Amino acid sequence: MNEEFPFQVERVIAAVLRGETDRFRLIVREYGLLVRGYLAARLPHQDDADDLAQEVFLIAFEKLAVCDPPRFAGWLLGIARNQLRNHWRARTRREDALARFREEALEIVDPELQTLSAGSSPAQIERLLHCIALLPDRLRRIVRAGLEGIRSETLAAELGVKPNALYQARFRAHAALRKCMTAPGAATSPLVSDEP
Repeated sequence: MNEEFPFQVERVIAAVLRGETDRFRLIVREYGLLVRGYLAARLPHQDDADDLAQEVFLIAFEKLAVCDPPRFAGWLLGIARNQLRNHWRARTRREDALARFREEALEIVDPELQTLSAGSSPAQIERLLHCIALLPDRLRRIVRAGLEGIRSETLAAELGVKPNALYQARFRAHAALRKCMTAPGAATSPLVSDEP
């Protein structure tokens, strides 16, 4: 098939469906700007628009047999609209989970932190640092990242875990620190397992 102009989506779709799957790149080239522009206008980050555009074309490739070629652009934008809707739903779920975690953590930790900070002595600070040092590497990294103000999303990506797994690990680390801080004498063995 000739790859020159004019571009005829019907001919390209027919070729792809016949098994010339490498021709799908012509569809991506022809409609890529349309799909990316549609998504970029509705998303705050260009990276998200690019990622979703790739997903749109993957879905279009998988479902190409059910499309109506004369209405291909609308069909493609319909896939983009569905992917955008899924993206916002997932983001809302993550944000809701983060908000719940923050509320729960504040309810548990805030009164204790206020009590500790009111009478923090060098010995208490030294004990806290000792307790942090007893945490397994991953949990220690999570605690330090929180103290340094590193965003949860960034840390989750660095550790290769989902945000919920990070929140659970952080909760376990804080519980272990509270236990270590209130235990009589100085702990000398690791506080908890490093498993997520």
